[in-house]
Amino acid sequence: MKAFILNVGEEVLQGKIVNTNASFLSKELRKVGIETARIVVVGDNELALKQEIKAFQNSTMDILITTGGLGPTHDDLTKEVLVDCLNLKMTVNKQAENLLKDYFGNNMAPCNQKQAYFPKEALIIENHLGTADGAIIEQDGKIYIVLVGPPYEMNPMVIDSVIPYLKTKTNMVIQAKDYLVMGNGESFFEELLKPLISQTPYVSISPYASLGKIRYQIVGTGNFQEAFLEINRQFKELMQDYIISEQNEEIEEVLVALLRKRNLTIAFGESCTGGMLAAKLINVPHASDVIKESFVVYSNEAKIKYLHVNEATITQYGAVSEQTIEQMLNGLFLETKAQVCVAVSGIAGPSGGSSEKPVGLVYYGIKINNQQIIEHRHFKGNREMVRQRTTLFVLFRLWQLLK
Repeated sequence: MKAFILNVGEEVLQGKIVNTNASFLSKELRKVGIETARIVVVGDNELALKQEIKAFQNSTMDILITTGGLGPTHDDLTKEVLVDCLNLKMTVNKQAENLLKDYFGNNMAPCNQKQAYFPKEALIIENHLGTADGAIIEQDGKIYIVLVGPPYEMNPMVIDSVIPYLKTKTNMVIQAKDYLVMGNGESFFEELLKPLISQTPYVSISPYASLGKIRYQIVGTGNFQEAFLEINRQFKELMQDYIISEQNEEIEEVLVALLRKRNLTIAFGESCTGGMLAAKLINVPHASDVIKESFVVYSNEAKIKYLHVNEATITQYGAVSEQTIEQMLNGLFLETKAQVCVAVSGIAGPSGGSSEKPVGLVYYGIKINNQQIIEHRHFKGNREMVRQRTTLFVLFRLWQLLK
């Protein structure tokens, strides 16, 4: 089966947000043997929507998946345009209406009522994190799937509803395994995996790189289970020092689980990352079991005041130095008594660098009971990229020490 992904929204078309929906959908469709044949982005424009829907109807593709344009405002048109193209009528769907009432209680604005309207032929895809439900409609041998735009709402709808539905429509035997890999770049891993990549045409290894991490997907088709299992075995052997998870987890989820398992508490002393390390862990349920307090000590004065860094140390060696990080770790432990202490200080840029200490230089330290490391690394990119890469790499090093 072949799919057409139609992403709708002016914010996507104009580049105001990154279109992660297309890559996520393509990856998930591939797991069930569905090929993504076309991806198109259009604005909130009725004519453009109709043209793409008609193009799909006149094609050999089997599945149209739209994302976006299901909100309550006047320019959210996707569902209405699709229904018009299918010559269907919309009416209030009680299931969708009840979900809206549960979400809003007595505070629902009149404009939200449009989100309860669907054709009677539609199978509702519940959205448990927002107000806009999706739908699946079958007509003339083709499948139309309408989804929301925000990824944090769309992704669970795909995993929980769309993929199980599509599995009933394809008889292709697909085996797929995902890995989250960190600690180095795509070219490094490409060289490491060279002996593996060309072994069999029936098993593919695909990297999906993002800032500070790479997701690898290994897919086998047909009756080649032995080859699929062997490629996975060799992959894990080669990548054992870098595989964070095989369960679609993020590194912060893995770390919280590790810390809880070992009954360890953690504290952070952050300068250039400005609380990003602590925020990553606090995003995870049960983080309160492991993180009690943390410090953002962005200025030199804050490092001295809260983490007891000696002013003379900063004067002699600078805030971005091994000596300052060591004192930040000691002060952090003194204040929190956490078994795991993490300190970070760096130059995120765009200014503040020198020939000796360029923009992107970051010192970090990790203290686990009596074990301590202090290291430095030079991260490339703009200010935000340096901070993000620092955060993820420090969490990676923490994972290496804990596992």
